[in-house]
Amino acid sequence: MPVTGLPGAWIISNQTLTANGRVFILPNVPACNSGTQKQCDAWFATQHLRRHLVYQPASRYWAFQWTETAVFLAITIALAGFSVWWIRHRRLS
Repeated sequence: MPVTGLPGAWIISNQTLTANGRVFILPNVPACNSGTQKQCDAWFATQHLRRHLVYQPASRYWAFQWTETAVFLAITIALAGFSVWWIRHRRLS
């Protein structure tokens, strides 16, 4: 389900919570299965349920890509250094 007003957002968690904060398992509700978003939201309002979304906006995409690249590059350099050390150490022994 898209986050309204945030196209391309990466949804990490999407939970429906009861009034006391427990996770609610959505039963087979026609308003949410085949109805419009407005009908589904109206049904949620009558049940005193709320949605808890954890997401990352699309604007952070490149920050995540560069961070991931830096992490993998650091791991690659560390493993290459260890390999060179290991090979030289084995030859001297």
